[in-house]
Amino acid sequence: MSKGSMRGLMPLMLIAVLAMGMVGGALALWWESLTVDVTVHTGTLDASLSVESFGDNETDIAAGMGEDNPEVKNVSNIYCDLSEDGNSITITIENAYPGITYYCNINLENTGTIPFKVYSVSLTGNITDVMTSDSGLVGDGIYEGLQLHPGDTAYDTIKITLTNDAEEGHTYTGVLEIVVEQWNEYPTAPPT
Repeated sequence: MSKGSMRGLMPLMLIAVLAMGMVGGALALWWESLTVDVTVHTGTLDASLSVESFGDNETDIAAGMGEDNPEVKNVSNIYCDLSEDGNSITITIENAYPGITYYCNINLENTGTIPFKVYSVSLTGNITDVMTSDSGLVGDGIYEGLQLHPGDTAYDTIKITLTNDAEEGHTYTGVLEIVVEQWNEYPTAPPT
């Protein structure tokens, strides 16, 4: 090609490049990016135990047997101590003897933001070796499968009556532990 024909081709090439740039710019005006921002706030699964009261029936038995001063028969003690995190209750019975019934009134509250179900309720420790068969949670307030919604509370009583196998001069202890899990996963075993 000659220099003269190249000079005639240059303006055409420049026009072609400009035209393509305008077409590209026009096409770019037809593109739009859309975004969706998602925020998820998860709920909390939280339960808390509390102790309302505890005691025994020593003075009631003494009064029923005609004792003038039933308080003189009040010699044994039960203590129901709530753990710092509110997840367990330690029960201690001192100077105990068979025939007396000890009790601990408790509450289970859903302090989280989602419903839960009670997966398990257990009382462990050496106290379980000498409890009568009717001992344990005696109400129908806290049981496996119970569902509590946020802010709901269930009430129950732990009753402990010692068998004749209870040792003299011995301190008995036990720990009540309740495991809860989110309502829609029940009865899947929670991780240990």
